[in-house]
Order: sequence, then C-alpha cells, then structure tokens
Amino acid sequence: MPIEEKMPETEAPIGRSRKSKRKIKTRKQIIIRRIIILSVLEVITLFCIFSYAYVRRTLNQIQHPDFAVENVENKDLTEENLTKMKGYWNIAAFGVDSRDNSVGKGNNSDVIMIISINQETGEVRICSVFRDSYMSIGNGSYNKINAAYAVGGPELAVKALNQDLDLNITDYITFNWKAVATGVNILGGVDVELSKAEFYYINSYITETVKVTKIGSTQLEHAGMNHLDGVQAVAYARLREMDTDYARTERQRKVIALSYEKAKKADLATVNSLAGNILSMVATNISWQDVMNVATNVSKYHIGETGGFPFSRGEGDVGRKGDCVIPATLESNVKDLHKLLFDDDDYQCSETVKNISARIISDTGITKKGTYVDHVGTDNGYIPQSSTKKETAEGTGSETKESKVTGTSVDANGKIYETDESGKVIRIYETDASGNTKTHETDANGNIIDESENDNPAGTKIGPGINMTAAESSPGSTVSGGNIGPGITTKASGTESSSAGTTASGASSSASESSGSTAASEAAAATTGQSAATVSPGSGNVETAEAIPQ
Repeated sequence: MPIEEKMPETEAPIGRSRKSKRKIKTRKQIIIRRIIILSVLEVITLFCIFSYAYVRRTLNQIQHPDFAVENVENKDLTEENLTKMKGYWNIAAFGVDSRDNSVGKGNNSDVIMIISINQETGEVRICSVFRDSYMSIGNGSYNKINAAYAVGGPELAVKALNQDLDLNITDYITFNWKAVATGVNILGGVDVELSKAEFYYINSYITETVKVTKIGSTQLEHAGMNHLDGVQAVAYARLREMDTDYARTERQRKVIALSYEKAKKADLATVNSLAGNILSMVATNISWQDVMNVATNVSKYHIGETGGFPFSRGEGDVGRKGDCVIPATLESNVKDLHKLLFDDDDYQCSETVKNISARIISDTGITKKGTYVDHVGTDNGYIPQSSTKKETAEGTGSETKESKVTGTSVDANGKIYETDESGKVIRIYETDASGNTKTHETDANGNIIDESENDNPAGTKIGPGINMTAAESSPGSTVSGGNIGPGITTKASGTESSSAGTTASGASSSASESSGSTAASEAAAATTGQSAATVSPGSGNVETAEAIPQ
C-alpha cells in the first residue's frame, strides 16, 4: 500500500513537465510566426513606398502646360446630346513637331486626333482632323485649326475642337516625334508595306528625322514589306510629298494601330520601359488611375472605325490664311462625325456649330455639301519620272528628240510639275481631294493639252523644302542648297547626290566644276543583305554599317 500511495506523487511532476514543454514550444512558434508576419508586412510596406516613389518620379516627368477643364467644357450642348455621348471617353491627341522636348504652346500641332473609347465594348474609334482645316480656333479668330495649339497650347486647342465639333472633350495628350520613335523602338518596330512612291521619298525623311530626334536609324533598300524601326515609322507617318495630307493621316493612324497591337502583347518590363522613356516627351492631364484602368484591361480594347475630318471638303486660298481645307459644310460634317464616333444617325448641331459653319461659308464661298470621302489610298502616289519623254520630229523621218525630266515642282494648290533642263513644263500631275492623281500632258509652250490654263508658276517648290523662282528656272541656272529629291542636294558649284535606298560604298566620282569650284559626287552602291545605310544622329550623314536584324 505505501508503494501504491506514492505512485501519484511520482507521476505528477512528469505531466507538468510535458505541459510546460508544450507551452514553451507553442510560445516559440508564435514568436516565429509574428517575426515572419512582421517581415512580410515590412517588405510589403517598403514595396509600396518604393512603388509610390517610382510612380511619383515617373509622373513628375510629364509636362503640364496650362490646362483648366472649366475653360474647355462645352456649355452649349443640350442635355440630350450630352446623354448620347455618355459611356464614351473622348481624348484629344496632338502631335507637335518640336525641335526640343517642348510640347506646349508655340508649337504647331501637325497631328490632331479625336480618340473615342466605348467604355462598355472597348472599341476605340479614331478621327484625324486635317491640320489645314479652316475653322474657329477657339478665341473668336478663324484660321487653320493647327494654329489653335500654337496660340494657346492644349487648352485653346481642345476648346476649339469642342466648339467646332460639338464635343465635350476634357482630356488630352500631346507627344512629339521623338516620343513616337522611342516608343516604337521599345516595342520592337512595326511591319509596313511601302508603295514605290512612299519608298522613293522615305529615306530623305529618315535622314531629317534622325537629325531632329537624335536617334540613329538605317536607310531602307526597297519598296514592299519592310520592318520599320522608330525613326523609320515616324518618317513613314510624315510622308506627304507624293500625295496629300489626307493620305498622310491614313499613315499616321496605321502606325498607331500597329503600335497599339504590339503594346497589347508587351510584357511588364516593356511597358515599364515605355513609361520610363517617353513620359518626359509627353504632356497630358489624364490621371494615373485612368491610365492604370486601361493598362490592366488592355486586352479589352481594340481599334475600330477611323476617318479623317472634314469628310466632305474642298480646298481654297483664304487670304492671309493661305491654302486651307474647307469643310463643305461644317454643319453636315459634324453630323457625320457624331455618326462615326457615337453611332448617332440623327445628330442635331448646336447653334454654335451652325454659326461657325455660316462664317466659314461667308469666308470661303463654299456653300454646298461636298462628296463624302471615307478613306484615301496610300499606294498610288506620284513618282518623278527619271526617264525621258520622246517627241517625234514632224515632217522628218529623223530620230526622235528627247525632252529629259530634270526637276519637279509643287505649287500652293498641290499640282506637281515636271520640267526639263531649260525649265519648261513638260508634264503636270494634279491630286484631287480624294487623293486621286490625274496627269496632264503639255504642249511645247508648257500649256495643258486640250485645256486653256497655263500652269507654270514662279516661286514653287522643287521637292521637299526648296523654292524655285522664275530666275532659277531659266536655262543654265542652279538651285543653291536644297533637296530636289530624296537624298539629292544641289549647290551652285556642282552636285551632290545619293540615291534613296542605297548605301555609300566609298566609291566617288569627280563632279563638274563651276566658277572654279568643285563638288564631289558620292556614288551609291546597292546593298546586299550584309550591310545597310546608317544615318548618324549627330549629322544625318549616311554611313555604311552592318545590317540590323529585323
């Protein structure tokens, strides 16, 4: 019995010891868990702090010209018309041709687009506004619409669009060409089919764009399908010498659509690189939250219908404003615009638009509604003839004499003239408002055959950026310091030339001497797949370089 009575006394300490060990183990686990939780929270907190700092630093790169929403809101719209536009996020996009990174007033807006996003379906519709369109610029004056941005920056430009087009846009984004080139490069380039006319001119634009953006690129070698880098894509979007500004806006919308499709497939690192590199070249009042909402649902959005405003149009000289695109009429075009953007088949214009339309009619004399033009082609542009025109000598069985095409010129109305070595016009090309080109043959006096008018104006352009006066078109005269065609420069003392789509091979030939001075003429050799013409950012000079894999 004593032994049995002592048994409980020996078991009690063992039970307490086990319980105490379990309690100690539990306390250690709790402490470890707390440490882990605190560590995770600390990491999350640091991540949030650094993310916030990164976002703030990124956003601080964006330029913010003066823009007050209350100054651009359209208070002339009826409740009914405002209701029809609900559910759409409308943004004005401007592209400025600034030689620095400035994107505020003082810069003409070469690109004007209205981007309308259906927030329910994700469809994005884009309408370009032709920069030379004669309309109100928002301050009581009438001019080419791109003057609004130059005079008052994005605020006046958006106000003008709202007044002229019965819109209520309160968000905008402005970019320069360097931003576009940088963005396309980061996305890996875009694939574009080049017509022969586009190829003929694009290399001179590539050279110019390299000089402006300070971004290197290569000259293209052929028409047809090409993989374009950022500078080449910008050059393509700026082309207009071979056709019209209407066709140029088609190219601009094509580059945007192709870039957007690449951006939709981009990974996080690429998107981050886009934001970090181009925001300093952009101005906008769009909030970061709105940007993130689109970014997180990017697969939902797709580009739908596009167009160019005014759809029905004429062209004319409006005094000191110069040659303008005339809405025919503004009121009917605004109705067509609301049908394109908002599927509104029965839009009724405001009194403001009716009054502006009446003023445009009074200033221009264009009173009737014009023909609606949906899209214009980009594949049938004008190419200066390098061959010779043969004319049969009458009354003799002799050899035909040749009238060689040595120059081209473009007058203020867009007519293109081919001239021979004596300055005589031998062929005229005219592009209508739909982008179609018509050829006129001329007689020995430069008159259009079977037509009464004589179109051989002085003071017209010989290719991109060069003026030709009557004196310069006389026999034996030369043009000093300008581009007659892609890559061709003329000087009073001689001629320098490099053919579009070729690379300098180092071979050179002596050029003719004039007044005791000599100019070297670089011979351009056609490239193979081993090398490509590289344009140096510092000078725009073409150099031979290894081909960049596309």
